[in-house]
Amino acid sequence: MNVRLDEERLRKVRRLREHGVAISDLVREAIDERFEALRRPRDARDVRAFIARLLERHPDAPDLPAREYDVHDRRASRAAIRRRLARKKR
Repeated sequence: MNVRLDEERLRKVRRLREHGVAISDLVREAIDERFEALRRPRDARDVRAFIARLLERHPDAPDLPAREYDVHDRRASRAAIRRRLARKKR
């Protein structure tokens, strides 16, 4: 397997090696972890946890205006999405 790394990740790999970490073991562990995550049944809690992690990693900008609809109302959300897509098609 050949993996291209940017300079920052290459620096991290070098540092891990200096501390005795076998990169091949690290890759194997990451593959096993991701594979097990795929095998686990997903339920509503998993989805909620995923969304929470996603929003934590990629929060809304602080200056983002409030939405004009209730994001928890599926009908309102659907209508807003349709309006947005209709505007882009024109």
